[in-house]
Amino acid sequence: MQIGRLEMIDQAQSEHAIKISKIQEADEKTKVDPDEKYKNVKSQIQPEQNDVILDNVKFGFNPDTKEFFVRITRGDKEYQFPTEDMMRLKKSLMEAYKQTQDA
Repeated sequence: MQIGRLEMIDQAQSEHAIKISKIQEADEKTKVDPDEKYKNVKSQIQPEQNDVILDNVKFGFNPDTKEFFVRITRGDKEYQFPTEDMMRLKKSLMEAYKQTQDA
């Protein structure tokens, strides 16, 4: 007869060893090359010249408005902050301001 919780500790150690071996087997089966995951995505999407792609988020710079923007793709929809309309509005306001300063 054992005193204390030694029996439970021994059982937990053996169960832990079994769990670790199962995890290692699963890791070997599902191991993915980090670059392999994005090879197809990079070939399908041709970013604009000033875009940088991070997963489903694109960061870019608009030289006309001198402003950074973010594009997020969710499913088949694409969201941009600030929107194209806002960047066009800012560009036209900047041009109008320059014209008033030149006059």
